[in-house]
Amino acid sequence: MNRYIDLLVLLLIGILIGANIWTTFVVAPVIFSHFDKKTAGEIMNLIFPYYFASGWIIGIVIYTLIGIKSIKDKVIIKKYLGFIIALSILVLSHMALHKTVLPMARTINYQYYQLLQENKKTEAEKLHSKFKTVHTVSSIINLFNLALEIYLFQYYFLRGRKEKEI
Repeated sequence: MNRYIDLLVLLLIGILIGANIWTTFVVAPVIFSHFDKKTAGEIMNLIFPYYFASGWIIGIVIYTLIGIKSIKDKVIIKKYLGFIIALSILVLSHMALHKTVLPMARTINYQYYQLLQENKKTEAEKLHSKFKTVHTVSSIINLFNLALEIYLFQYYFLRGRKEKEI
């Protein structure tokens, strides 16, 4: 049973890594290179909620799987403390992107295009500057999440191999 849980945890972390790389380095650049900024932004606004939500939902599923393993192995929390802390940070950062940063960016972007329609370009540029700041924060958190996901994968994979050797 533990072997299947370990495999599932690694698979889920691999899915997180793949989704992050695919969305960040393939989907977004392709969409922005084929559509105008407004349309590309609207398309990405359809994708981002699912992408960000999947991060924290998968994180909670991984917590649950670790909890199931802890039924048999009472010291697993001590063995995987670094993993659990990193997973906690990952879940919280995905939640922050999903529930705080994304709605903030959407609101600013909507107001920006509204002001452009009203020919209030000076005010619109101020909002565009705010949007760039929010986008930069979002991008940094997203890359941080990628680094955490890679760390989680190697931590769990190497820890599992080490336990098998003993």
